[in-house]
Amino acid sequence: MDIQYLFTFPIALGLSLLIIPVLIRHSAKLGLMDIPAGDSRKLHRESIPRSGGIGIICSAGLALLILFPPDKSILSFLIASLVIICFGLLDDVITLSPLQKLGGQAIGVIIAMSGGMVMSEFPILANSPAWFTYTITFLFVMGVINGVNFSDGMDGLAAGITLMSLIFILMLALESGNTLIAAISLAVSASLLGFLRFNTHPAKVFMGDSGSQFLGFVVAWLVIVQSQSDTSPITTLMPLLVLGIPVMDILQVVPVRVHKKLPLAGPDREHLHHQIAKLAFRQEEVVGIMYILQTILLAGAYILRFANDNIILLFYASYVAIVLTTIYVANVSGLQVRTQRPNTSNQRNRFFRRLSKVHPYTGRFFGLMIAAYLGMAAILSTTLTTPILYMAIFWAAILLVIKALSNNRWPIVLGRIASYTTVILLVFGLTISVHNEVINWVIDGSLILFSIALAIAIRITRRYYFWLTTQDLLLLLFIVILAPQLPIEIAPESSNARLIFRTCILLYASEYVLARGGRAPENLATVAVIALFLLGLHFNILSTFASSLTG
Repeated sequence: MDIQYLFTFPIALGLSLLIIPVLIRHSAKLGLMDIPAGDSRKLHRESIPRSGGIGIICSAGLALLILFPPDKSILSFLIASLVIICFGLLDDVITLSPLQKLGGQAIGVIIAMSGGMVMSEFPILANSPAWFTYTITFLFVMGVINGVNFSDGMDGLAAGITLMSLIFILMLALESGNTLIAAISLAVSASLLGFLRFNTHPAKVFMGDSGSQFLGFVVAWLVIVQSQSDTSPITTLMPLLVLGIPVMDILQVVPVRVHKKLPLAGPDREHLHHQIAKLAFRQEEVVGIMYILQTILLAGAYILRFANDNIILLFYASYVAIVLTTIYVANVSGLQVRTQRPNTSNQRNRFFRRLSKVHPYTGRFFGLMIAAYLGMAAILSTTLTTPILYMAIFWAAILLVIKALSNNRWPIVLGRIASYTTVILLVFGLTISVHNEVINWVIDGSLILFSIALAIAIRITRRYYFWLTTQDLLLLLFIVILAPQLPIEIAPESSNARLIFRTCILLYASEYVLARGGRAPENLATVAVIALFLLGLHFNILSTFASSLTG
């Protein structure tokens, strides 16, 4: 895969982290607030912005437009997405009726089908008439859109499950060389990752119907187009496994709604995550369980990606039967996984409370460690091209101008922009430059110790600066399971997993330092600028010394 396509990820991630906080501040003016008053289904007690979907859509769309010219081959996809987004946004603002919601979704799906989004290749249904394949496709995509919409009932749930599906689709696209599918998957994944920073429990923003319906449609379109591609040898029933969790939610909730004579597109508390929550799991635990269920399903999808349709159907039917039966039996038997045990948490955290005396110094410590790492990375990045070095100096100068003109009015925004861009560039430069395994193990070992210290620092205070959440479970799954499988070679003798691991650790540390407030964001921005200048200048004496080390 051309390295160009990888840049959709940092661009979309950066845009998402910048756009969503702005939308959060202005959601009330836009009429995009989720008000829980009078609705017993709501898990939150205060009004929360639901403008996150706009941020996801804008950041992914802008990243793709920046790097790729509009393509006529995806015109139907773009128009269909726009229709679904508009109806979702209308529902967020004025609340559409269930029939109006379904009508808007149907229009979008029909437009996409007219552009070629049809599950036509079914060996198990060979020689089926066109009307049948179109009907199956229509019902499947409508089910996925509403399944993702239904799952958007807990913080981080819909976004996390969709992110996992997108990463899996990315792997399939890279295996078959489908760069368009890979680029869209990367852009939307990065936007979701940025959104999850604000949507993980306790959420500061929701995605709203515009976001959930868009995500459902995008994932359905991507997996159908990928599975039906002539260059892809995977099973044509792959969409059923990749989107199996939303489909399973539809399968279990629709009969309940029919029995209770409720609207099929209306709200209730009968969804899969609600059934798990009845077992006395906390909200973040329910989300973690749903992530694990999705991981198991995607692992099965990867193993069976070349299997025939009969095996796929048998596997999915067995999976659905086991999961739903287990949850049903647990609820019927009155199983409760948690009983009230006062003071347990205090006893468990006594060790961390003893370390609370060092908490005031942790922000400064991690700031200095980040500075040291970026300085080392700037010196050891010897294989970056001359244009990139000039670009680093130019970007550092821009950051200095912005800092001077802003008069420190947006310290956290500037600190985040400076630290994120610098970390991504310097970690990339370091990873492709250092091939000495001893040095690499020293760097990675120090970062492991660094991450342990960061985890302890987060735990030694009750004050909410920055917390490890279910989003971190997603990143762990990505690093441990998926990253080594990505068929992307960033450079000869360089490791994808190593690049992702280093980047994640330093970005988390940067977020921790930024969250401490005070002069920390300003100092972090200054460190980033100095590191960029050091990289750009790259004195001959430093280059010679670094080259002797990296050999």
